[in-house]
Formats: sequence, structure tokens, C-alpha cells
Amino acid sequence: MKGKNTVISALVSGLLLAGCAKQENSVATATDVKKTVSVGSDLTFPPYEFLKDGVPSGVSVEIMEKIAELDGSYKPDWVDTRWANLIPGLKGEKFDVLFSSMYITKERLEQIDMIPYYKTDISLLVRQDSELTPKGPEDLCGQVVGAMKGTAFAAQVQEISKERCVAEGKKAITIREFETSPQTTQALLARAVDIQYDDAAVMNAAVKNLPDKVKITSTEAFFPTVGGIGIRKGDTETYKLIEEGLNKLKASGDFEKILNAYGLQAPTKEDIAAVMDK
Repeated sequence: MKGKNTVISALVSGLLLAGCAKQENSVATATDVKKTVSVGSDLTFPPYEFLKDGVPSGVSVEIMEKIAELDGSYKPDWVDTRWANLIPGLKGEKFDVLFSSMYITKERLEQIDMIPYYKTDISLLVRQDSELTPKGPEDLCGQVVGAMKGTAFAAQVQEISKERCVAEGKKAITIREFETSPQTTQALLARAVDIQYDDAAVMNAAVKNLPDKVKITSTEAFFPTVGGIGIRKGDTETYKLIEEGLNKLKASGDFEKILNAYGLQAPTKEDIAAVMDK
């Protein structure tokens, strides 16, 4: 009987130990699970943010993914959001971070906080068969120009029309706005607009993808600006998380490599001061 009890005791002990080990493994697995940081982005804007075979890709995506990788405590969850809904979405807590190559402006800084990370300017795109060869802003007067709705592009074209065209006795620019950059390019190809006004890197990507259909004619850099990562005002925890991660990425040397791969550059201290101190 004693022997039988001994066997039973051993079995029970084994089961209890196995149960404890299982619980310990469960705890270890739970602590290993990374938290998610939701990232709002308009994934229609190559080379910055776009879907490639259904997977978020582009310079902004690479930077955010690398920042998360270096941190190791979270992973990004991309929320594809049209441009006009990005700031309202961030403010309404639809996502934690706004990472969508957004230019830093005084008006945006009044609504959200922004962390600068790249510098760019504007290019002008026309059809390959177009007789128009706009070199700079003054060549837009009297033309039909396409730009993304709710962006700095549309605002800049309106400013050009008012200050460089109408104020100097020239014809105003007819501005037509579209939801996305690809839609604007399609409007250009469909002859709904004569010129597309957009980010230089985006226009370079359009030429690369449609070399026989479109071309860049602008020869001067204008409206240079700095782009930033948006954080909801008051969310100091997320701001610190992203800012520190970006600094780590810069220190590793990978940040500059990513920008260079896309023909972009980091802003100088002077560039940042010019947009952040408004």
C-alpha cells in the first residue's frame, strides 16, 4: 500500500510541477508579447508611404519599422487613412502616431505636435506630349494645376496665384484638387489638368513608374520644407518614445542610409528652427 501511495504521490507531484511549468511558460510568453503602436498614414503616396502587394512600404514605413525594431518593446500597426482625415484621426485617438510625410506648418503645429525628420521641395510634372515647360511658380499663371486636397500643395498654389499671378496682372491659376497623388497624376494623363504640383520625391517616383507618359520640367527648387511625425498634443509618452527612437536610428547610421536610398535628406538645425519656431 505504501508503494502504491508513493507512486500516486509521485504522479500528483509530477502533474503539479508540469502545471507550474506551464504557468511559468505562459507568464514568460505574455511578457514577451509586444505592445502595438497604431500609425495613421495615407498609403497612396510613393515613395514615402504606399502599399506594395498589400504590404505598407516606403521611406516612412522603413523608418518607423526600424525605430520600433531598435526599441524592441512594440510593433507598428499601420492604419491606412486618407489625407484629409489624418489630423482629425490623430486628435480623435483613431491612432497613436501620424507618420505620413506631413509638412510642418504653423497651422498644423497649432493642432498637433510634430517631430521633424526630412527635408524636401516641390517639382512640376507634365505629360510627355505637353507643350508646356513650367520651370517655376511664375509659369503656373493661367494654367490648370492639379494638387492633393487638404495639403500644403494646394495652399501654395493658391498663394502663387494670388501673389505672383493676379497681383502682377497675370491670369489666375485654376486649381483642381484630388484625394490622392496618384489620382492627381491620372487627372494629368486624362488631360483634366495641365500640370501636377507635388512633392519632388513623389514626382520622381511618378517619372520612374511612367517614363513614357510624364516628365518633370521644373528646374529650380522652391518651397523647400521640412516634414514631421505627428503626435497628439499632451501625449508626452508617445512623443518621447518616437523621438528617442528616431535619435537612436540616427546614431546607428541607418537613418541617413534610408533617406539616401530615396534621394532625400535630413533637415539642418536651421531648417528645423525655421519651421518649428513659427
